[in-house]
Amino acid sequence: QPCAPPQHHAEDVVTVASRFKQRYECRLPPAAGAAPNPQPHPGGLCSPQTKDWWTYEFCYGRHIQQYHLEESEIKGDVLVLGYYQSAFDWDDETAKASKQHQLRRYHSQSYVNGSRCDLTGRAREAEVRFLCEEGAGDYIARVDEPQSCSYVLTVHTTRICHHPFLRPAPGLAPQPIRCQPALAPAQYVQYVRAQVSDTKRKVEEISEELRTLDTRLWSDRDSEGPSQTPEATQDGMAP
Repeated sequence: QPCAPPQHHAEDVVTVASRFKQRYECRLPPAAGAAPNPQPHPGGLCSPQTKDWWTYEFCYGRHIQQYHLEESEIKGDVLVLGYYQSAFDWDDETAKASKQHQLRRYHSQSYVNGSRCDLTGRAREAEVRFLCEEGAGDYIARVDEPQSCSYVLTVHTTRICHHPFLRPAPGLAPQPIRCQPALAPAQYVQYVRAQVSDTKRKVEEISEELRTLDTRLWSDRDSEGPSQTPEATQDGMAP
């Protein structure tokens, strides 16, 4: 089976090599190819929604407000959680959050310069995250406050489900990858023979080098002659 790292040969074809160096061209299924960068624009969102004590009014591309309702009347102050600033740019590959957006499959907008926060002294701000939900209307699924006066609104909508980066993750059923030899059988046979011939030539070169080295070693020993042994003294010790 092919086991070498793949090399891109075309947009939807990669080249791999087997353990025997046979090269294969493999065509990837459509799902594995690159998808166009989505530019989701869910619009028409501007309606209040009550969650527990607070009612949130999210107007897409305009502002986010928070207030308390009693008998359909606003009681107390109206807090602005932020005014629209920007949307996540899917074309910016250097964006730090790009991997998180793709992994969690959401599009986001930033809302800033809201009402002053008594706890921090800074303006309130919010991030709106749009998640695909097939067959659903536009509604605020949850509101989180990970930091004081900094909010995350999760909005479920069907308006972004047509974008490939934002659809729910597909099932894990395996997709077939079809491969065919990059070389015809006759060409592969010639390739193998060339490899064998090259290996044989290298072995012969190494063997010749070893024979030459062995001959030189024996020649050097013969040229030294017999070793000279010093004469012993009467007490058996060399002078």
